[in-house]
Amino acid sequence: MKKTHSLFLSFLLSLGLSAAATTQAAVITFDDLPAVELDAIPTGYHGFNWGESFFSNVSYIHKNTAPDSGYENGVVSGDYAAFNFLASTSLIKTTDGETFDFNGAYFTSAWKDNTFLMVTGFLNNAALFTQTVTTNTSAAQWFDFNFLGINALELKVWNYTPNDGNDYYVMDNFTYNQSTAVSESSSLALLLLGVAGVVLGRKTQKA
Repeated sequence: MKKTHSLFLSFLLSLGLSAAATTQAAVITFDDLPAVELDAIPTGYHGFNWGESFFSNVSYIHKNTAPDSGYENGVVSGDYAAFNFLASTSLIKTTDGETFDFNGAYFTSAWKDNTFLMVTGFLNNAALFTQTVTTNTSAAQWFDFNFLGINALELKVWNYTPNDGNDYYVMDNFTYNQSTAVSESSSLALLLLGVAGVVLGRKTQKA
């Protein structure tokens, strides 16, 4: 009987762990948007608000729109990548205020090498994380950020010749995890595990 109880508990534990491990990162490639040369990313796309106004939105662009530039070289998958419209500072926020984990993305500079990109993660307007990376025009480079539990992301570009109109980033494969709350299936498995532990514990005491 003890061996049977042990096997049953092991099964429930593995069920809970496997359910928790099924949460996978989501990757936004910008290739499921309408096929145009370039346009603004609409509000609500993948659950995010991509900018606060027309003049500070995040747009997307086809790789052939500006050949031999970071716009072309910055496309990692498909034909499209995102960029900061009018070289503005971008603010990407969840539409419902829920938190997410920003894992990372591929970044390229559109026109100038050795361009700085400062990425800041916010939770309810409080800055929790800040990281600055250096981007170039020749190829997209993956950057890990691992900003956990945020609901807004700011991307700001600058170089050594500010206000020259060339402060553009190119972004592809925006990778994130949704809220880190335990999934329903994982919670159910852990609840069953707890109940089984109580029942088996009582049987053991009676024996």
